This record gives sequence, C-alpha cells and structure tokens, in this order.
Amino acid sequence: MSVHGANRLGANSLLDIVVFGRACAHHIKETLKPDTPHAPLPKDAGAETLARFDKVRYANGSIPTAEIRLEMQKTMQSDAAVFRTGSSLQEGVTKIDAVNKKLKDIKVSDSSLIWYAIYANNKEH
Repeated sequence: MSVHGANRLGANSLLDIVVFGRACAHHIKETLKPDTPHAPLPKDAGAETLARFDKVRYANGSIPTAEIRLEMQKTMQSDAAVFRTGSSLQEGVTKIDAVNKKLKDIKVSDSSLIWYAIYANNKEH
C-alpha cells in the first residue's frame, strides 16, 4: 500500500510516524543516558485526572450526552467540513464554544465502565 493518499483529508499518519518517529528516536539517542532511573511519582499521581473523569462520569445535568454529541457533529459537518471558508470556520468556532458551555449541564446516563472493560479484556488491542 502506498503512503500517499492514505488519508486524503488530513496529514498522512504513516508518513508522520516515519518522519517524526525518526526525529524523536535521534533526540532520545542524543539526550538519554543509559540506566537513568525514572523520576519518582507523587503518591497522588493521577488522582486529579481520575477526579475529573468521575466528575463527568457521574454528571447529572439536564442535557444528555447524545444531544451534545449530535450538536457537535452538525457544527463540524457544516462549518469545518472539507470545503470550508474562513468565515464558516469562524462561525463554527462560535457554535462550538456555545456547545462547550453546555458541557457544564451534561447528563451521563451510563456511568458504567463496560466499554473500558471490553477494551481492557480484548487480547487483540
């Protein structure tokens, strides 16, 4: 398969991996000293992230997640599509900002971790 045209709508990820991956490897080779230990993590490492996750996971506002997702989808399709203009993008920014404000009132109806559990138990990932 050719890497050219593999992703016509944006950056070509395979080429990005090759170019930037190589540059990253060269940087690591030049700067990392063998057997250097990792810096110790604080005892509460990740606690803030989990708290933010749970805040959304247990959100009980009045706007369902599906409603917000659909509004985001429609905004992106109409104002940030492949064929777009500066004015359509600016209008999209205004609309997405309005959708973003609705996240403060989001309602999550399924707070289970079933999708995570399916992913975590899938031996093929």
